[in-house]
Amino acid sequence: MDEAKFRGHIARLVALDFDEYYVMGTAGEGYAVSGEQYREIVGIFADEMAGREKRSQVGVISTSTSQVIDRIAYAHGKGVRTFQITLPSWGTVTRQEMLTYFKTVCGEFPESSFLHYNVDRAGRVVTGAEYRPLIDEVPNLAATKQSGSDMSRIRSLMVDAPELQHFFLEVPYAYAATYGECSLLCSPAGVAPHLTRALWEAGRSGDIAQALRIQRRFLEALEGLFGHMKSSHMDGAYDKLFDWLVDPSFPRVLLPPYETISDADAATSRRWYEASRDWFR
Repeated sequence: MDEAKFRGHIARLVALDFDEYYVMGTAGEGYAVSGEQYREIVGIFADEMAGREKRSQVGVISTSTSQVIDRIAYAHGKGVRTFQITLPSWGTVTRQEMLTYFKTVCGEFPESSFLHYNVDRAGRVVTGAEYRPLIDEVPNLAATKQSGSDMSRIRSLMVDAPELQHFFLEVPYAYAATYGECSLLCSPAGVAPHLTRALWEAGRSGDIAQALRIQRRFLEALEGLFGHMKSSHMDGAYDKLFDWLVDPSFPRVLLPPYETISDADAATSRRWYEASRDWFR
């Protein structure tokens, strides 16, 4: 753990003045860390965020419900009150098991709020209609993070579960915003903070034409940065490359067994980034 680098990384991102910051998602390798690593990382994060007047959130990924509760309890003891959780991924849960999971985990911390990372690695992607019993029976389930771009699923989330605050990535956000208020979780935010904020403002104000223009710029940038790569990688490899583009000393290595983006591919991405700064403004 490079504590100085981590603290500096947090300070740089907080200076970009986004609304909320989280650690230990898939990009943060929350699925791979040991208990000791989790406590060290979350402890530093909570300490660094204290007093910054920004909302902070901790993610917990595990196949063990008891471990999820233990890890939330640790972060809760550090003052964190917003948590991101996923469904267990060892086996696909039934609808009743899904309800039991949320009632068990969220019910253990009634004064905290929870965001569900709705990711297909859990074996099922929850629809808007399937969130209805959760909304009714789990009052502190407040939000979702959505990683897909399927238009029918986006519509279902916005129409069938409007009580939840849905966070969408930079590509589907413009479409989701046509249905009303939603939130933006932008993967390249660290390299394109002004463009990120402009996209969010366009969606929030209902300027969908502008939101779609910015969406196109993000698609062009993602193609320029990653289009040359012949193999796919775990989420964190791409996010660490974003950070490395801004700070060349930022490490790109992933915990085993997952492989990072090769030096040759990263160098190609940097050449495009250096030659195309206007895409990020």
